[in-house]
Amino acid sequence: MRLLLLALLPATAYAQTLETETARFHPADSFQIASGFEQQFSAEGRESALPVAFEYALTNTWELLVEPVPYTAIRPKVGPRATGLGDLEVTVIHGLWTETAGRPAIAVAAEVKLATAESRLIGTDKTDFTGYLIASRRFGAVDLHANLGYTILGKPAGISVSNLIDFALGGTVPVGRRAIAFAELLGNTSAAGGPENSAAPEIAGGELSGTIGYGREVSRTLFINLAVTYDNTHAVMVRPGFTLRIH
Repeated sequence: MRLLLLALLPATAYAQTLETETARFHPADSFQIASGFEQQFSAEGRESALPVAFEYALTNTWELLVEPVPYTAIRPKVGPRATGLGDLEVTVIHGLWTETAGRPAIAVAAEVKLATAESRLIGTDKTDFTGYLIASRRFGAVDLHANLGYTILGKPAGISVSNLIDFALGGTVPVGRRAIAFAELLGNTSAAGGPENSAAPEIAGGELSGTIGYGREVSRTLFINLAVTYDNTHAVMVRPGFTLRIH
């Protein structure tokens, strides 16, 4: 759930418009808040969420990312509905080396998903752990980021699930002095042998999604963006969002 300016803000601010993690870091003691309203439409119904991301640069190469979801609403056309708190993700990211002429910037990350969701329609009620390898490299005006991860899933009782291999590729390009266009591709292997498990709907099937979007700097500290995502279940998600840089 990442909601990252040209001109007055650091170049690393670009990456927060992406779900894809970046190997570029903010200066030590930098703090920012990002949020957005996600509205998804599919043949099965509608889902809404309000994720929030708090990001703090502990040093120039260590960052802490805390991502609660204060509101989630699942509204299928058929079957039970749910409204409530979503899961909480906590991620620590460490930069191994910066970009040079011969190699990309490289970082690693460790993420834990805590089962804070109030409904099994929203979360799995189990803790998950993910490790990432992150690479970032510029090709002219294009700034690319790639992730490869492995998720150890908590196993709900009575359900057979497999751990996940996750991947992401995202990029940004300037549009004028104060705006960017961005796109990304996200995917993972199947945990449940199909697109969805009826006993635990949040157990991931094999997922693939593509996103395009546009973001603009409003002030020295405020960045706004709009993204549209389409996935392999034919669901469409619209996500307006913002990033506020506190320090």
